[in-house]
Amino acid sequence: MLTQGVLFGVGASFLLAPTNSLAAQWFEKRRGLATGVSIAGSSIGGMWFTAATQGIMDRLGPEWALRILGILTFFVTGVMNLLYFQRVPTAPRKRIIEVQAAKRLTFWLVALELFAAYTGYWALVFYIGTTAKQVGGSLQDGSRLLLVLNVFNTIGRIMTGVIADRIGGINTLLLSLVLTVVIEMPLWMLAKSLAPLYVLCTLYGLISSTFISLNPVIVAAHFQGSPLSTVMGMTNMFSGLGGLVGSLSQGAIFDKYDRRTQFTNTVIFSGIFILFSAIATLGLRAHVLQKRSDRRFFQKV
Repeated sequence: MLTQGVLFGVGASFLLAPTNSLAAQWFEKRRGLATGVSIAGSSIGGMWFTAATQGIMDRLGPEWALRILGILTFFVTGVMNLLYFQRVPTAPRKRIIEVQAAKRLTFWLVALELFAAYTGYWALVFYIGTTAKQVGGSLQDGSRLLLVLNVFNTIGRIMTGVIADRIGGINTLLLSLVLTVVIEMPLWMLAKSLAPLYVLCTLYGLISSTFISLNPVIVAAHFQGSPLSTVMGMTNMFSGLGGLVGSLSQGAIFDKYDRRTQFTNTVIFSGIFILFSAIATLGLRAHVLQKRSDRRFFQKV
């Protein structure tokens, strides 16, 4: 509880906001691609960590697996942090909250989109292993499915960064959220074997996690006068709240309503919140267009 729940959460938060905001500071024309490449690193790490954790646990047990991975993470992130540079150094501030940003409707629409997306997104990640066992697979099949998910997350984050540079971050995010619901609900709910789960992880990986790589692009584009890492940290707070609400709610739904024998209600819960995130993104798009002189529906946003 203390290490994984509190210390890991605080430490990961200290890494997340500055890291996600750095690439967006250095690039403008190809900001989506640059951010997608940088954040794709977390998926590459997920690929390696999934396989390494399973291998170490099989040989040394879960306690030593956590110790080894913790030490490795400390050294890798410590070295990387020495190489980070801000494009524009921020002036010292007395407040940890950027009040002017919090007064804008744009901020709250981004926060709402992130909260809803994180509430629904992690269901598949958490329960794909259990789903694999229910359709006749093994724990190793669950690990392989997570590996496939991370492989295509890597490709998807870079691919959507390229698309965002062409059609806009908000447009790309809206499209990906809608497609995530269309893909997730039928493939997961109707899966009776491992084959549909591999298709699901492939498509879900390509499309679903784009909100993680696109939100730094959106924040950088619409909060240019504000300290980017601070605004990213403020929006990420709602990501954390969404992840907490989602994991607790999904566990309760799986136990009480799905009776730990199916995932119908868990999938519906996930799909509803991802759809709600798409609605918030549509509201954000409308709000941004309202402030422009050119209000054509089909344009780069």
